[in-house]
Amino acid sequence: MSQQHPVTTAELIYQVGQLEGKIIQQRLTDIGIRMDHARLLHYVSDVPGTNQVDLAKYLNVQPATLTNMIKKLEQQNLIIRRISPTDSHMKQIFLLPKGEVAARKINDVFNQLNQIVASVDLKNPEQFQKLVKLLELKYQE
Repeated sequence: MSQQHPVTTAELIYQVGQLEGKIIQQRLTDIGIRMDHARLLHYVSDVPGTNQVDLAKYLNVQPATLTNMIKKLEQQNLIIRRISPTDSHMKQIFLLPKGEVAARKINDVFNQLNQIVASVDLKNPEQFQKLVKLLELKYQE
């Protein structure tokens, strides 16, 4: 006789995160953007001229990791670093035109996902399963 494994809310939250990452990655393959780069571009589009310290905190990455991410995005002509006019030791990050196009696409994907999440009452743990199903359908589109 087989027993069914009970799915916990924590497992469902993990599934939601995994599915969201897959959906974002699927939608961004044509511009060659990884999830962590998408989050960086999304933040810089919302906070133009942000500095590397604030960006590293937002992304929860080490400064060296952020520097590597920024270099890669600079090579793709998506962002540019400029020295802050108020502090010569600080660099600000801005989107280049190609980065603005990518950020709009990223923001569209994030907005679509936010609408799906907002359609579910997350105060009710059973609704997490509904959210997983909705995200699975979105991923299959």
